[in-house]
Amino acid sequence: MFRVMSGAMLLTCAGLVSAEDYAQLENSLDSLLDYEIPAVVTPARVEQPRVEVSSTLSVLTGDFIRRSNVQYVEDLLSYVPGFFVGPYWNSYRKVVAYHGTELDRFRRIQVLVNGRSVYSSAYARVDWSSLALSVEDIERVEVNRGPNASSYGSNSFLAVVNIITRSPVDTIGSDISYTTDDQGNRRVYAQHSGLKDHWSYRVSAAQGTVDGYDLKGDGDPRNDGHTQSSGNMLFVYQDEAQTFDIDIGASHLNADVEFYEIPGVSYGETTPYLIQDREHIKVGWEVDQSPTHTVKLQYYYDRSQQTEIHEIDVYGQVLNVLFAQDLPASEIYSGELVADLDEYRHDIEIQSVWTPDNDVRVVNSASYRQDHVYSKTYFNGDYTEELLRAASNLSYRAWDPIIVNAGLMLEHSKLTGSYTSPQLGLTYKVSEQSSLRMNVSEAYRTPDLLDEKAEWSYIFNGIRSIPAYAQGTAAEKITSYELGWFHNVPSLGMSYDISLYSEHLKNLVASGKKYEDAIEDGGVLTSDESYTATIEGVEVELDWRTVNNALFRATLAYQDTQTDSEKLKETVTPLIATLFASLPLNDTLYLNSRYIYGKEMATYDHEFLSLWLSHRVDTDEISLSTGLGGTVRLDNNPYIRVNNVLTDKTTLFMFANLSF
Repeated sequence: MFRVMSGAMLLTCAGLVSAEDYAQLENSLDSLLDYEIPAVVTPARVEQPRVEVSSTLSVLTGDFIRRSNVQYVEDLLSYVPGFFVGPYWNSYRKVVAYHGTELDRFRRIQVLVNGRSVYSSAYARVDWSSLALSVEDIERVEVNRGPNASSYGSNSFLAVVNIITRSPVDTIGSDISYTTDDQGNRRVYAQHSGLKDHWSYRVSAAQGTVDGYDLKGDGDPRNDGHTQSSGNMLFVYQDEAQTFDIDIGASHLNADVEFYEIPGVSYGETTPYLIQDREHIKVGWEVDQSPTHTVKLQYYYDRSQQTEIHEIDVYGQVLNVLFAQDLPASEIYSGELVADLDEYRHDIEIQSVWTPDNDVRVVNSASYRQDHVYSKTYFNGDYTEELLRAASNLSYRAWDPIIVNAGLMLEHSKLTGSYTSPQLGLTYKVSEQSSLRMNVSEAYRTPDLLDEKAEWSYIFNGIRSIPAYAQGTAAEKITSYELGWFHNVPSLGMSYDISLYSEHLKNLVASGKKYEDAIEDGGVLTSDESYTATIEGVEVELDWRTVNNALFRATLAYQDTQTDSEKLKETVTPLIATLFASLPLNDTLYLNSRYIYGKEMATYDHEFLSLWLSHRVDTDEISLSTGLGGTVRLDNNPYIRVNNVLTDKTTLFMFANLSF
């Protein structure tokens, strides 16, 4: 498969390179052979050559991100083998899943932004639409495909997504960009960066509106769509011995949500909506104690407040059943049904990196986290969770071609107790540009606060409904075995990675029931279903940049899921393939395309193709980029969920960016 794909791309590229370019290619081979070995930071929390890493890793570079024309951060992960991305309940609640196992709120990946975890431990999920992060500000995305709890703790279960933003020094000046399409979606972004002495800074802001899906599966109209606004400020001080950074961000989300479809409840002329505000501040300091010892200290605070409001008319009979009232059954009562959730986090961490020589690297870290949640709806009050962590990771060149990577994380939670997560990997360096790797790791997904402490009820006109209670769950466990091959080919500007894996999962907890279902089951919110599964598969990715600046990225992921749970099987996408190409037609004009195919993505095949032209003009004062293109859905299915239906399968879009 790889040879066929590579051969096809080589033939395509050959057609793009003129006779004069071949001379340029020949002259440039010497410099290409001196190509810098790619380095990554995610597996062991410190920079190391990718060829020495034992974990399976994907890297989306800044050049790829900017050429891809992706507008939202989470959509970048569509180009990582094994991931699929798309809305589930609403356009603002996207599924970002790796190897499936869950759809409505995917809880089994860890997501970091510059080392700050954005994974919520209260109502376990990543709220992508509330992140104060613009895709234009991203330098690269590193994805550890597989467990890495030895470095990042429990909930680093199936994968770790590490988002690293650009240095303000790399974005000096100002940018304004705007994109829109004929479906009502639009987005605007602006930033300004500056530099003075040892200080640099960037201030950026964005606002995006997504029109959402049009119809339900039965043809009824959807109440879908959202607008998100965000702002971010990054200040960096750097000298020869230390780096100090301050990251401040805030976002506001205004989203349509689905109607409650409960007999005896109606909405009249109103529609339900959700308001969410989120802000964070992160402070980091890194200092070189000596040429062989570096210390990092980090603190961050994250706060999220959301309120969902339904202005409804309710028959007394419904209030009698759900709110334990004694009202006339046929009388109609009007008011607001409110769901609230406030989350707060403080996290402090210290990390030591010791490199006594070229053969040994030791990374030790310790952290304390406090999560506080307040909700009348989900917890009937508040709860404070505390988490202590200590970890050590070792990279040791045992023999000249063999590198041992080992790690251990110890955790203690006030809520769920203590856990230990080990990892052991071996890397055999065939050359400075290629390696064979083996890795074994174990991780847990600890129960979240909703699993353990939920007391779910709704407030209607000041009256609290009958509560549904959580009964607690066991921690989910994964043992993963990986075998992989990475090869970087500087003379061709190409790198590729092939990985085989076998994941053994125990105690997988089904998503909690809906409130009304829990009431029917005697007020028990916790699902009585748990699953075991074995997931095995192969994943391939290829990155290629030609001498004339053409860029290709291709991924292929196949997985076989063995489980007795039909519900779990419905969450799995057995085959996912993507292809991205950006081809220069001349010095200023590029032809770009992307293709994504998912087989039985939540039981529905999904396939789409995008094609666009981009044009760039540079002067001494400004740079202007413009683009025009379209996307067509090649399938005729709902996306992930039966109620995600668009009436128009073709979208035309345009964009412009001005730098000055």
